[in-house]
Amino acid sequence: MDKTFYRNLLAITTPIAFQNIISYSVNMMDTLMLGSLGETVLSASSLAGQVFFLFSILVSGLGCGAGVLCSQYFGKRDLKNLRKIAAMVLKLAIGLSVIFTLILLICPAAVMKIFTPEAAVIEQGAKYLRVVAVSYICFGITTTFLIVLRSLQDVKLSLWIYTVSFFTNVFFNYVFIFGHFGFPRMGIVGAALGTVMARGVEVALVIIYLRKYEKVLKFKPIMLKLYDRILFKDMIKYGLPVIVGELFWGIGLSAHSAILGHMGEAVVAANSICNVLHQFALSFVQGVGSASAVIMGRYIGAGEFDMAKKASKALVKFFAVCGVITAAFLLSVSGPFFSFYSLQPATLKLAKHFMLAYAFITMFRAVSAPIIGGILWGSGDTRFAATVDISFLWCLLPIGFMAAFKWHWNPALVLVILRLETPLKMVACLIRLRGDKWIKSTVR
Repeated sequence: MDKTFYRNLLAITTPIAFQNIISYSVNMMDTLMLGSLGETVLSASSLAGQVFFLFSILVSGLGCGAGVLCSQYFGKRDLKNLRKIAAMVLKLAIGLSVIFTLILLICPAAVMKIFTPEAAVIEQGAKYLRVVAVSYICFGITTTFLIVLRSLQDVKLSLWIYTVSFFTNVFFNYVFIFGHFGFPRMGIVGAALGTVMARGVEVALVIIYLRKYEKVLKFKPIMLKLYDRILFKDMIKYGLPVIVGELFWGIGLSAHSAILGHMGEAVVAANSICNVLHQFALSFVQGVGSASAVIMGRYIGAGEFDMAKKASKALVKFFAVCGVITAAFLLSVSGPFFSFYSLQPATLKLAKHFMLAYAFITMFRAVSAPIIGGILWGSGDTRFAATVDISFLWCLLPIGFMAAFKWHWNPALVLVILRLETPLKMVACLIRLRGDKWIKSTVR
């Protein structure tokens, strides 16, 4: 591929990557601030965050499923159908957000018991979930719009919104967690309030942008009445595999957290710290994956199948280089990163073991994840992507369970067993890309 391709790739990737970095920086600041309050509070916030993780991938699955169609219709310049798709997916996202909010308001303790038997952790986590629940509706609306706009190559908005959200979250966390400017010291409840404030700012900024500045989608509330039976069937055909794949992938990763959560509070604390850094380090790779979906959708929507094949080969090589660099980054910064936390010696030792495991996982995930969420989603091959995404993960869950509770392996080795799905997915995806079956036009 020529230099123009890579310039276009980086032009789309860079804002998305910075958005991811800022998003994970919020999580990192939460763990840093709450980590000073003790391992119980840190573990509670980490496990409570698994509920949001599951919700976020469902909303993202809805948005990305619709984004598959949006990017290809945008490549065809069919704005009428694009607006119908945006309206239908927004209604679905709002409905899902309301369901999660009600569950967390009514029975937060029951939700926490899924992840841990520790009474103190359950109590703290339930406090957090009951307050943070209202932010789910804001997140559902914001994320859906940003994903749809990203499929139209409008990628800078999300960067600015998440930048403002980051500083809003850090400020209110500082105020509410530790009790400043006349507010009482709220601890974990303060972190939840900080999140609510940040999500409220996000959705307000999105609404302002749509009303005053956005020129392609031109979304108005009246458009929520839009519905097209044929397009809805297309959304189900191409979007449902994305949603199902994301759902079962998310449940599988939540099962990972539940397995590790039942291995002790120290294991949860060590893993949560390492996972935050792991996700932060993958921000650029995830940005490349999102950019790849936009580029592949545009090529295929315009009927440029040969260009799509050439682009896929160039992207895979780029992903592999990113994986090696990211793994090296994790190992090089882990020592200074751990020094920010008040950890018991045993927990620190576990964290060092976990970081080695995450570095190993990263090299393969940096290739498999953007192929699935970028090349295959953007090309419309969502059914294969979903099958690969969940099959290996779920097959390894029983083995990981046995390693944890029957064979009593080191927790870091248990994590490696659970995440062996990443190299297996990588091999399956590379084999898929050698043929032509992954290229599927979704436009009518």
